[in-house]
Amino acid sequence: MRRSYLAELAIPGHKVPVRACVDESNPPIWLFPSVGEYPVYDDFLYDVMIKDERRTGRYTEAVRRHAPGRTVLDIGTGQDAVWALAAARAGARHVWAVEVIPESARIARKTIEEAGFADRITVVEGLSTEIELPEPVDMCVSEIIGTLGGSEGAGPVLRDARERLVKPGGVFIPHRGATTAVALDLCGATGGELPGFPSATFGFVEEIFAAVGRPFDLRVCLGGLQDVPEVRERSYLSGPVEVEPLEFNGELRPEGVDRAELTFTRPGRFSGLALGMRLWVAEGSVPIDSLFEWSNWTPVYAALSEEGLPVRAGDRFAFEFTTTISDDGVHPDYALVGELHRESGPAVPLRWSSAHHGDGFRETFFYRRIFPEA
Repeated sequence: MRRSYLAELAIPGHKVPVRACVDESNPPIWLFPSVGEYPVYDDFLYDVMIKDERRTGRYTEAVRRHAPGRTVLDIGTGQDAVWALAAARAGARHVWAVEVIPESARIARKTIEEAGFADRITVVEGLSTEIELPEPVDMCVSEIIGTLGGSEGAGPVLRDARERLVKPGGVFIPHRGATTAVALDLCGATGGELPGFPSATFGFVEEIFAAVGRPFDLRVCLGGLQDVPEVRERSYLSGPVEVEPLEFNGELRPEGVDRAELTFTRPGRFSGLALGMRLWVAEGSVPIDSLFEWSNWTPVYAALSEEGLPVRAGDRFAFEFTTTISDDGVHPDYALVGELHRESGPAVPLRWSSAHHGDGFRETFFYRRIFPEA
């Protein structure tokens, strides 16, 4: 059965065809733009975050443990000011809640006032890297972890907070994060047809293009991988590895090169990587793992081969994963260069890159297929 068709995005000054997903009650895999890196949040996205019970529960426990009697900085408080309010209810002396989106900041002030905490929570509109506080705080809580560990700018933002806004030895929630990678057989998950964007996601793609000022090869997530174990079993060809380690309560290095190797555990057609994140909300806690359990963080697709390269158990993919900070000083650009080593034949070089707001559009086979010229 046909699962995709061509539609057109409403981009001023541009005609952008897009591969769309036929409306089904439960398509096996669908595409979704990675939205957290851009100012496009709406009620739907905030609601998805709040309903992530695993994430919410672990943050709640950590805030209740560390906030009593302390001054708190909440970076990216959002319109619901969830963690600012949680810290105040737990007994924080004062909370500074920072929000860069003006409408979200306005709603947050109203939410806080209606909850009766306007005397203990101050909403500060702007970027945390540009604000000043009356004094350094005891604790920082943030939910700026992206679909990749640092893709929303957690590394530079929280490093700046440690240097300027938080007391030496102050507590950071979350405790640690990392990007994860697993070898993927996309055809095994989809039955061979390239997935498309559901029509409900068109608006997010359009808003991201508008925020950057042009169409570009935006980061794309694979909806459905987390939801059904059978889909993961058909599509994951290896165990996971970690890259981009982020030690929020230690020495934080948001840029660097990490080397890793995936060993294939079963035969299939290697099309690329599913990239996710692991997040330790508190020291000693069980990590949230977006590659293997449902969360509001959806795995990103790093497309490496259009048709898929045949592999067998024991084959290896060795790669370097590079993180550099883009020219906005906050959001990272990613690049991956590696080689597929099979039992026979020469090594196959493979590469992938994903810029936060790169100039290129339709630069690879994957983007030429999901945003075809006609």
